[in-house]
Amino acid sequence: MRRALGLAAGLTLVATALSPASSADAGCLSARKCEREALIAFDLTVRGASRAAPGREVTYVLDYSTTWTPSFAPYWGYQWVGGSFPKGARGPSRATLFDTAGRRLATFPCRRYADGVWCEARGGLPRQGRVVLSARLPAGAHGAAAATLGFDSFDGLNERDHARRHTRAQARAKFCNYRFSRTVTTKVS
Repeated sequence: MRRALGLAAGLTLVATALSPASSADAGCLSARKCEREALIAFDLTVRGASRAAPGREVTYVLDYSTTWTPSFAPYWGYQWVGGSFPKGARGPSRATLFDTAGRRLATFPCRRYADGVWCEARGGLPRQGRVVLSARLPAGAHGAAAATLGFDSFDGLNERDHARRHTRAQARAKFCNYRFSRTVTTKVS
């Protein structure tokens, strides 16, 4: 009986240790229901100009850190950075990744999708860093220009899936997709 209780207690501890940390600002966007929290969670702050003139470029800075769920087995994921830029804004065409010391690590090309402008972080992201994106406001802009920016994290991949480089639509249909985002508003006058 003691042996059975000891085994049950041990399995409970292992299951608890493998449970992912919760993240309050993560939303599951997958076509299939994700029945767990994200394996790779992002904590981020987003900054942009508080004021800008119509037709001018606004630079957005995303400072982030990631938390990876402790695991005995390796896991892989895709990360994308971007989001919804102010209505009518042009760009960005690329995102630039910096480490915590300010060294430029990579530049990622961006594309427009139905849910915003997204840049695939090829080669992965360091656990902490900064991403800089710029977009040009429309010439006729006025009032408040809101941008909701952050990271899309697709997880639950194996090594073969990771090497395959699925499109966003394929990844969303096949894997768990979590979005971590914040909104920043620029007054246009």
